[in-house]
Amino acid sequence: MDQSDDTPMPIDAHFHADDLFAVAPGFVDEYRELGVSGLASVHDDAGLEATRRIMAGARAALVSFGLHPQLPRMDEADALAARAASGDIAAVGECGFDFYGDSPETTRTPEAEAAQRAVFEYQLELAERSGLPVVLHLRRADDLLFEYAGRLARLRAVILHSWPGPANEALDFLRRCPRALFSFGLPLCNGNRKAAASAAALPASALLTETDAPYQPPRSPAPEGGRPLRAWSTTSDLARVASRIAEIRGEGERAVMAAVESKMSARGYCSATTAPTLWPPLGSACSGSAASGPPPRWTWSARASDPSSSSTSTR
Repeated sequence: MDQSDDTPMPIDAHFHADDLFAVAPGFVDEYRELGVSGLASVHDDAGLEATRRIMAGARAALVSFGLHPQLPRMDEADALAARAASGDIAAVGECGFDFYGDSPETTRTPEAEAAQRAVFEYQLELAERSGLPVVLHLRRADDLLFEYAGRLARLRAVILHSWPGPANEALDFLRRCPRALFSFGLPLCNGNRKAAASAAALPASALLTETDAPYQPPRSPAPEGGRPLRAWSTTSDLARVASRIAEIRGEGERAVMAAVESKMSARGYCSATTAPTLWPPLGSACSGSAASGPPPRWTWSARASDPSSSSTSTR
């Protein structure tokens, strides 16, 4: 895709490059050809290095690093802290809470909740200290989202990855945390009615698109999702998501994409209109950018979402 005109960049606010590469190694060419700008999520230092190798030469591709609530362990905590301090990552996460109940770690017992709280609070404190946004993973834990709303509201931004909740909760949390960004993926296309209601009710300034690739594959049209169209999701599925949001909101797809793009841009990296690549060595500026000063970091829109401006598992 030629981004020399004013065509909005497709934004993938949450995907897993290392896991996607394992099932679809050609996705990087697709990512580049479609002109995608994205935030790749990793859960350990090895995954970060693998993502760095996989995305070399691609367009805008930054990294978030978090300790996942499905495996609430601190064995990568020091590596995460070091990456945050050095400017190597754009956000902390995905982190949060998962009480879906499909494993002992995600069954909501006092012990499991205590373990997830300890790991989450470590990462929340790290985000506060480093000035980084967080990417939240939440399943059956909305009460804890509101419990931490006060601290989350003080962060630069909060991405609610694959938001599945009802509109009233989304709007309530946005009032408490005006920098919240609600990211919608293929569950929206697969029949999640609560997510659809949220996508309709939220202001455009609070919306993001994602694939969670290779997880959450697309399904054939049917109530609550039909048969999987393939075993994984990938970059090209962003078009499905943007089209579905536009349909739900009664807006043009281009307007939706432009609103999403406005939330995520790069500072210290080359812009899409001035350079063909946006993947510098981690912790340094890309070719043509200033070489001095602190390591470049993701820039989040300074304008907080305005709830009054509303128009009409994940991994």
